[in-house]
Amino acid sequence: MARADRRRVQRAKQTPGIRASGAASAVEETLFFSRLRRNAKWLFAFLALVFGLSFVVFGVGSDVPGGVADLFQGRASSSGPSVEDAQEKVEKNPRDAAALRELATALQTEGRPDEAVPVLERYARLSPRDDSALRELATLYVSRAGRLRSEAQQAQVRAQFANPDDALLPPTSTPLGQALADRPISNAVAAQVQAELSAKIEEMQEAFRKAQETYQRIVVLRPEDANAQLELADAALNAGDTQVAIGAYKRFLELAPDDPQAPLVEEQIKRLEGSVSSSSG
Repeated sequence: MARADRRRVQRAKQTPGIRASGAASAVEETLFFSRLRRNAKWLFAFLALVFGLSFVVFGVGSDVPGGVADLFQGRASSSGPSVEDAQEKVEKNPRDAAALRELATALQTEGRPDEAVPVLERYARLSPRDDSALRELATLYVSRAGRLRSEAQQAQVRAQFANPDDALLPPTSTPLGQALADRPISNAVAAQVQAELSAKIEEMQEAFRKAQETYQRIVVLRPEDANAQLELADAALNAGDTQVAIGAYKRFLELAPDDPQAPLVEEQIKRLEGSVSSSSG
């Protein structure tokens, strides 16, 4: 018995454990997850660093405002007055120009530009020489005109779908063509959409016209401002006032003959003058 025990002890000494054996170690080296744990330590460290920084920079996992993520989500806090506070000041003194300016800024900050327009108009009447406020007002007009143009284009597409061109329909000599010839529902829808389209176009032109008038006030205050002339020309062109547009484009070339846009402006003047000549002829 003792001799058998000694033989077992000797075999145990000659056969080390699996973790210490070279063969077992080689097997472990070939295992996928073992290699992944060993080679990807730097990657896990990098991801941990990025994840940690996201808490600091972007405010991830935190309800505290002020992170960069708030800027992307449009929740950045404003240091200006609230609409309610500014409105209260205006109600106390309707002719307080500073209060009107605060209210217009607060409305724009809250994403209510159309409501800011009449407030800025009132302010401009009280402070007619504030060219920065006039430029802001003109920008709001142009922005509104752009939105109306987009809405008009959408209405035009709806009108085309509601009342397709006759060339796309079957001939009226066929039974299907006769059935589709009288389309009271689609005609009513098309008429409604056409009325909406006309209203959008009229509102768009009115917005451009107001932008033109505002830029005309700006160029009086800043006669050497080439950019103001260019903005006036573009607004006038969109408002359908070709003569004012041509005059503003020419004044822009006088003020900035070496501007990179000068060649394009020259071509635009030629086209506009040509169109005026042809229409008058």
